[in-house]
Amino acid sequence: MTTELETLLDELARRHARGEALDVEATLRQAGARADELAPLIEAFLERAPRGAPSDDALAYVRSLDDPPLLRARVAKALRVDDVVDAIVTACELRPEARAKVRRYYQQLESGVLDPAPVAASVWDAITTLLGRSRASLVAPRLDAKVAPSPMFRADKLFEPSALQAPSARPAEPDPPDEVDALFLGDE
Repeated sequence: MTTELETLLDELARRHARGEALDVEATLRQAGARADELAPLIEAFLERAPRGAPSDDALAYVRSLDDPPLLRARVAKALRVDDVVDAIVTACELRPEARAKVRRYYQQLESGVLDPAPVAASVWDAITTLLGRSRASLVAPRLDAKVAPSPMFRADKLFEPSALQAPSARPAEPDPPDEVDALFLGDE
């Protein structure tokens, strides 16, 4: 190993010992044409180097990649989405034709797309009673903006089938907010 590569590897090891973030790509760029020689040395070092405990931010990020807690709880009880929807419709005394809209909102809530904060207590009562868990345990923790990845989509920008209409077709007027909207979105 040349002195140049040894110096780069030593600096990387010192940063690791100080608990600093390691920018392996930058170190390899510094090695220039000799990066292919340095890469296996860095890999061997990292395999043997003591590992520190992950930060709270790192743990929160990794947990955010897991299935949402509401989905895990429903699956653990071997319930279908329709079972939860039926419980919400019954508990909130909604008309049967509201079921499809409740289902859409519930699936957004379960997948973590819909903000749980404005969801009505009566909806949460139905869900927590059915799943036997507290609301707090069913809601995924909000991640700090500096840790969270950018969202792939937003609930207010979901694909609408009406986007496939011919340009000459007039879009239908949106339905005015109803009791189901109020239950899941709050009083807007």
